[in-house]
Amino acid sequence: MRDELERCFESIERHAVVPVETILVDNASTDGTQDWVKRDHPEVTLVALDENLGVAARDHGLRRAEGEYTMFLDSDASLTEGALPKMVEAMESHPDWGLVGPRLLHDDGSIQLSSRRFPPLLLPLLRRPPLDRFFEDGKKVNRHLMADFDHRQTRPVLYVLGACQLFRTSLARTAGPFDDRVFLGWDDADWCFRIRDAGGEIVYFADAEVIHTYRRKTRAEPLSRAALRQLRAFFYFQRKYWPRRHELIELERRLDAG
Repeated sequence: MRDELERCFESIERHAVVPVETILVDNASTDGTQDWVKRDHPEVTLVALDENLGVAARDHGLRRAEGEYTMFLDSDASLTEGALPKMVEAMESHPDWGLVGPRLLHDDGSIQLSSRRFPPLLLPLLRRPPLDRFFEDGKKVNRHLMADFDHRQTRPVLYVLGACQLFRTSLARTAGPFDDRVFLGWDDADWCFRIRDAGGEIVYFADAEVIHTYRRKTRAEPLSRAALRQLRAFFYFQRKYWPRRHELIELERRLDAG
């Protein structure tokens, strides 16, 4: 984790350009990260939690954010030159935009599919062994991952991955705290849905690039504790949005149509 954070911090220092306050929410780590940050990165505001709160830990950082815009940036993500100022400028130019997600790239520079349509009910089964051998590249999964659109184009979408999201702080205040029952991936969708409900469009922004060292541990370890927790969260997410399922699917169709 420390190597990831070092790269993340370095990218902020080199490429942020606009004035920023960096807030690190440490989810009760036990590897000495807190002491390391205090010693080597005094410019970072450290929020040290006594227990691992999962995605709800983001609320502790969000409450301390004072700027007009807030960015969630995962520890395994790093900014590239011009990314943040381009995102801020785009938000300034489009007052109806509430949250933007940049074009995410793998370490080798290839595009990481980071915008999404509403997840089909059987998605976790289709993307885990043994069924992933037959369905990972199938129609349902590819439609969900939006593999069918040109990721060099900026466009409104249903939701974007949380590895990097820039949003209006005022809308986040309206959206309210994170739902701690939504875990690892589905929190991205839940957060974007609530930002839209608060009055802001969700946009995939192709003009800014962020490197994301993405590892799908739940696929490699389908019976791990994290994988089972994610599975429970998925079905909770589906129950939560079941009354709005048709509304959200119709919305994604309108967004696809432009």
